[in-house]
Amino acid sequence: MSDKQLTKKQTAPAPALPFLSPHQLEVARELAQEGNREHTIRRALGLTPAQWKRLKEDSEEGELSPLALALEEGRAEGAGEIVAFMKDKMKNEGDIRAAEWLADRIYKINKGDGNNEDAPRVLIQINAALSPEDYGRIINVERA
Repeated sequence: MSDKQLTKKQTAPAPALPFLSPHQLEVARELAQEGNREHTIRRALGLTPAQWKRLKEDSEEGELSPLALALEEGRAEGAGEIVAFMKDKMKNEGDIRAAEWLADRIYKINKGDGNNEDAPRVLIQINAALSPEDYGRIINVERA
């Protein structure tokens, strides 16, 4: 062999994209449901990082890949199990911390309306029944 042939860069063809069987997709969904991180799931399936990345890419039509769909379904089911567990603790055991967790994390109670949290809020507290005219003087009421 000549020096030219030895120094010529050999480019390997891109590795073929592996096909994931329904069983492998179910394994990915179950691992995602249990809260495993993606690199753990990738290793369990025996995929390289490049293969994982390509398998997660959406189709040209914008549809989720089968792997990405399995991961999302697993995560959603896992989150649903946590919410059901916390609701059960709240209802059956009267666990106030479970109720606070649900209010804070799931239902976003007392989180505002999504606007700037530093914006001033208005609280109107009326301790006595008022006539419609009295309400009109306190609050700008538009009559239909």
